[in-house]
Amino acid sequence: MPSAPRRILIVRLGAIGDVVRVLPMLAGLRRRFPAAEIDWVVQSKAADLLRGHPEIARLWVVPFGSWREALSREAWQLRRRMRARAYDLVLDFQGMIKGTVWAVAAGGPAVRVGWGPGHSQNLAWLWYHGLRTPPGRRVNRHLRHRSLVDWLGAPDVPATTLPFGESSARVERFLAGLGGAPRPWVLAWPGSSRSGSHKRWDPERLRQAVSSIAERTGGSLLVGWGPAEEEEARALAAAIPGARMIPPTTIPELALLLGRVDLYVGMDTGPMHLAALLGTPTVGVFGRSDPAIHAPAPHLPARVVAGPEAREWKTRDRRGLPPFQDPDPREVVTAALDLLAAGGRPTRVTLDPGPLRGHRR
Repeated sequence: MPSAPRRILIVRLGAIGDVVRVLPMLAGLRRRFPAAEIDWVVQSKAADLLRGHPEIARLWVVPFGSWREALSREAWQLRRRMRARAYDLVLDFQGMIKGTVWAVAAGGPAVRVGWGPGHSQNLAWLWYHGLRTPPGRRVNRHLRHRSLVDWLGAPDVPATTLPFGESSARVERFLAGLGGAPRPWVLAWPGSSRSGSHKRWDPERLRQAVSSIAERTGGSLLVGWGPAEEEEARALAAAIPGARMIPPTTIPELALLLGRVDLYVGMDTGPMHLAALLGTPTVGVFGRSDPAIHAPAPHLPARVVAGPEAREWKTRDRRGLPPFQDPDPREVVTAALDLLAAGGRPTRVTLDPGPLRGHRR
């Protein structure tokens, strides 16, 4: 691999929260290699987050709803186009075989780098030329991702560039409709994706927390929602006098709205990670995911409140679970008030670069 790679490919397919947490690595790579063309492989469900990004030369939106799609004629044609790019370096942030197939598909002279044994799944490490070891298994995703770029000398910088315009008619109409609604504007997010239903907090406990935050701050409460989450959002808005639901949004519109509110309160979901990345003070409520791994990056303006079940759950164990009860809503209120009082300016985290451990297939 040349000392200054001409073309770099990032592999991180989805979902939204996962892609959001790799954006700071893109920013660091751009700072380190300003002349390089950096491409990204992503699935359609998170593509709108990256489409039009000024730091991405080419966005590959790949089919991977099933292995049949991954082996389709369309997929093979896409692989040929990717191979023609002749990448010097491929960085696989997916860490499992469904990402590795696209890292390998890039072909050419590319050096593939990923996580070593014990830190990747499905023996994906066998297909890498260079192996990296994160600073631990139970470590924040930001620090884990840094281990794939720190050996290149890429600085630890915030992802300040997003591919979204400065306005949206739908968002602007909604904000104008708020009129003189008192600040702070507090956005509560009660839902989650179907696959993440085990992360949902008890609706009554959430209502208690966000009602108290609005009352204690004198602010206005907004309720957010995404696909398959409207019912929960309507129920929360109906239970709190004066609460207003946000309109249906695209990912770019949601980002614009998140950047305009003063506080976000929600569980471990994509919108929570996007809010924190945008610099919006964020309270993450963790009931059934591990905050040591999934909390927003340490340098972002966020606070985490976790219950006793906040750990990693295997897929078979989390199916059909009811909403979690803990933490206590009062802890969430305290975290929100402390965060607003602090102005959302936590300390940045940096890492020293380490050597690349080699492996050649």
